[in-house]
Amino acid sequence: MKPANCAYCGDLQDMPFECNYCKDPFCAEHRLPEEHRCVKLTLIRAKKFGQRGVIRDGDKKSGFFKKIFGRKK
Repeated sequence: MKPANCAYCGDLQDMPFECNYCKDPFCAEHRLPEEHRCVKLTLIRAKKFGQRGVIRDGDKKSGFFKKIFGRKK
């Protein structure tokens, strides 16, 4: 590879890392998709995890947990 500037911070790198997803050159600090806010990161996660979302709100419980931890009448 020839020297290139990091697409995130602009530092000149003799041996830049190439992102497997967006194909841009990056320095060692920004080589991971999470570190350089890869534009394809949401697509990567959607393919890997599907449309299932993580419920972060404590008020929502799935049917399984409602059966176990729900109030008995």
